[in-house]
Amino acid sequence: MRHATFYFCATCLTSTIILFSSWAWALQAAPTPSATSAPAINSKELTQAASALASKVPPFPIAGVSALGGRIFNIEPGIAIHSLAPFLQPGDEVRLLPGIHIPFLLADLHGTLEKPIVIRGYQTDTSKPLPYVKGELFSISLLRPQHVIVRDLLAGNTTGPTVFVDGSLAASPVVEETPLVANLNFINLQIKQESQSPNQSSIYLRSIEKVDLSNISIKGWNNSAVVMDNCKRVSVSKCTFDSAKTLPQYRGVAIRSGCEDISCMYVSFGIKVQVAFELGVCDTTNATEPVSQRPAQRILISHNAALECACFVSLGSIDNSSIINNSIIECAKYVFKADGACGVPNFINFENNLITWVPGRIELISKVAGGIPVESFRLGKNLWWSEELPAGFEIVGKPFGVELQPQLFDVNPNVEMRGFAPVNPKARAFGWSSSTIQMPPPGSKTPLQSESATQKPS
Repeated sequence: MRHATFYFCATCLTSTIILFSSWAWALQAAPTPSATSAPAINSKELTQAASALASKVPPFPIAGVSALGGRIFNIEPGIAIHSLAPFLQPGDEVRLLPGIHIPFLLADLHGTLEKPIVIRGYQTDTSKPLPYVKGELFSISLLRPQHVIVRDLLAGNTTGPTVFVDGSLAASPVVEETPLVANLNFINLQIKQESQSPNQSSIYLRSIEKVDLSNISIKGWNNSAVVMDNCKRVSVSKCTFDSAKTLPQYRGVAIRSGCEDISCMYVSFGIKVQVAFELGVCDTTNATEPVSQRPAQRILISHNAALECACFVSLGSIDNSSIINNSIIECAKYVFKADGACGVPNFINFENNLITWVPGRIELISKVAGGIPVESFRLGKNLWWSEELPAGFEIVGKPFGVELQPQLFDVNPNVEMRGFAPVNPKARAFGWSSSTIQMPPPGSKTPLQSESATQKPS
C-alpha cells in the first residue's frame, strides 16, 4: 500500500485504529460474511480531546460564508483535513477543490437539522471530473456523524470499504447496540474500483439510523456495493451499480439481520452480479453464538433492475418485507433463494415483478431449503417468461410460495434491453418501469427521504 502523509490529532489516531478493526466481518471475499466483536472505544477520552481543541482557532482559514450561514473552508488537493473535525460547527461547509485529495477520517461531526455540516467536492467546470479522494485502506470515513451531507465527490481504488460510516461506541457487540440517529445524506458520489481486494466494499454503514443514499454511481466492486450492519431507516434510491469485468461483484446490497425500515428503489445493476440483494444475512462462522438472529424487518425492494445476475434475492432472517415491481432480466441461476442458515424468512410479498431467462440457462426459479413453510412467500401477480415454458417447469420448477393471484407464464414481454421496459402492452404493469408504486403492508415504517437540507453545487 502506498503511504500518504497524514496529520493525525490524538483523536483521529485513536479513531483510525478503531476503524481498521471494525471492518473484519465485512471484509470477507466469500458470499457469506463473518463477524467479529466490536472494537473498544474510549468515548470519554475522545470527548475531552475534542472539547480541548474546539476552544482553539481552526487549522484552516475561513474562505467565506456558506448558504446556511456557516463558515466555508477551502481545501487544496493533498491537504489532510482530519484536524478540522473538532472545529466544525452547524452550517459549516468544507469544499474539496478540484484535484486529487488524500483519504480523510472525520470523527464526531455534529450539525443540526436546519444547518447540517456539508462536505462537498467543489467543481465549477462541469466538463471536468469531480474532485477525487484517492483510495488507500479507505477513501472517506465518518465516525459518529450527525446531520452531515457528503456530496459531489469521486472516490475509489481502496483495499477496504471506500466509504465507511460507523455510529457505534463499541461498548457491546454491534447487534446489541442502538443505532445512532444520524440524519446523513450522501448525494452524487462516484465510486470506482479497478483492483481486486477481498476486503473491499463500496459503502459500509454500521449502527446508523436515518441515512439517504441517492444518485450514487458505482463502477466495479469486490465484496458488496452497499453493506448495512445494524442500521435503521436507510433509503437507497436512484443509484447505478455497474460491474467491472475483472472484479467478482459478490453482492449488490447486503442488509444484515436486525436491520429495520430499509428501502432500495430505482437501483440498476450491471451484468453478472452474483447476488443483487442479500437480505437478512448473518454470521455463520462463530459456533459459540446462535446462528438465528433478530430478523431484518420491513425491507422494501422495489423498482430495481438487474441483468444476468446469478441470483436476484437471497433471503435469510427477514420478516414482513416486500419485493415488488422489479425487472429481473435473463436471470442466470436462481430468481430467489433461502438456505435457512440465518433463520426462516417470513411474510415475504413477491408481486408485480418481471422475470425472464434464456432457455436452458437458469437452474431453478426458486431454491428454498426444506423446512421453510410455503406460506413464508406470498405471490401476487408476477410475469415469468422464457421460451422453454411450459415444458421447462419440469426442470426449473414453479415459483415457491402461496399464490394469492394467478401467475402469468404465457406473455412474452418483448423487453427493450436498453431500459428493460416491456414493449408488449400486456406486460407494462410489471417490472421497474411500472408507474405503480406499492408499499409494504399497513403498519410498517418505510423510510422517507432524509429531512436534512441539501445544497446544490455552485
